[in-house]
Amino acid sequence: GGLGAFCVWVCRRLKAQRGEQEAIREGLQAILHDRIYQAHRYYSLLGFCPLGDKKNIEYLFRPYAALGGNGTGKQAYDDIMNLPTEAAGGKEIP
Repeated sequence: GGLGAFCVWVCRRLKAQRGEQEAIREGLQAILHDRIYQAHRYYSLLGFCPLGDKKNIEYLFRPYAALGGNGTGKQAYDDIMNLPTEAAGGKEIP
């Protein structure tokens, strides 16, 4: 009897931990998506993205993709990577 109750308790605890881990994973994915999305808005308005900043966005995108992110985050990443690395007409980064 006691062993059965212990097994039930362990199973419930493991299930709860999986739910917590999934929530953390989803939250991290959401934060990475937000950062990529905000960078997309900024650099699209600017019209270019310096090489060092593209590298930073790549560091954000890799774990985002590994966590299952795609769709708008992938499109934003691709758009940023396709921007020129230097300003046209001498534009400066504000």
